[in-house]
Amino acid sequence: MNLHAFFRSVKFRVLLCLLALLTGIMLYSIRSGAHTDPLTRILQGVTSPFRRSASAISGEVEKRLDTYYNAKAYRDENERLREQNAILNEQLIGYDDAVRERDALRDQLGIKEAHSDFVMSKPCSVIMPLTNDMTQSFQINMGEEDGLTRNAPVICNAGLIGVVTELSPHYATVTTILSPELSVGAVVLETGDSGIIEGDLKYAADGNAKMIYLDENSSVKEHNLVITAGTTGLFPYGLQIGNVVETGIESTSLTKYAVVRPVVDFSDLETVTVLLDFAGKGESFGE
Repeated sequence: MNLHAFFRSVKFRVLLCLLALLTGIMLYSIRSGAHTDPLTRILQGVTSPFRRSASAISGEVEKRLDTYYNAKAYRDENERLREQNAILNEQLIGYDDAVRERDALRDQLGIKEAHSDFVMSKPCSVIMPLTNDMTQSFQINMGEEDGLTRNAPVICNAGLIGVVTELSPHYATVTTILSPELSVGAVVLETGDSGIIEGDLKYAADGNAKMIYLDENSSVKEHNLVITAGTTGLFPYGLQIGNVVETGIESTSLTKYAVVRPVVDFSDLETVTVLLDFAGKGESFGE
């Protein structure tokens, strides 16, 4: 409602005249007290609806005037609250970043304590999973200018994640051990049986990898731990890969296979570490 136009309108002037008339009648009634003459009583009865309407209109006008004159104060208060909310959001984001950085450094400390020979990158943030990829490969926010190289192992304190497969100056693609494109020499810790961890889309759909070329007489069983063999010079020895959840005999040969559940939950990764150097890198000892 445009108050300025309303105050200059004919309706407003008529309302003022009506209010003045009613005020005069009410003042006269008050002076007359209990001895109100019949004419006054008739006028009071006739004007009663008008007085109620005038009171309602007066209340509405007062409310609108309050809104009009206090609008700036309301706007200023809303702006102040928005600024406070923005500051709190920035503080929250900064706190979350600090927590992630702390957890990433703690993860790297755990790796260093177990493998003192490892030379590692700074913690890399997982920035984007590859679309329509059931092997859960992803991109990280570091690349060639950060010292990363193709086929470098990608790890976390829990164990092996995969390798760097594509590089740009500031970004890299990580292919996980769920991918058929990646083969990793592995050994079953409890039995000493060796084989190859190789992704298989059949099992990748359930988040599992496959260990192939196990001897048909191997005693590998459920819950056994599979680790990197470290015999090809591409991966260091002893990185945890996963636990056996199923075994069987290949239909096309006499070798045995094992379905392995990775120790790393690839869908929950926020930061990872790229392994730049380690004892025995590039040295092949044969399978």
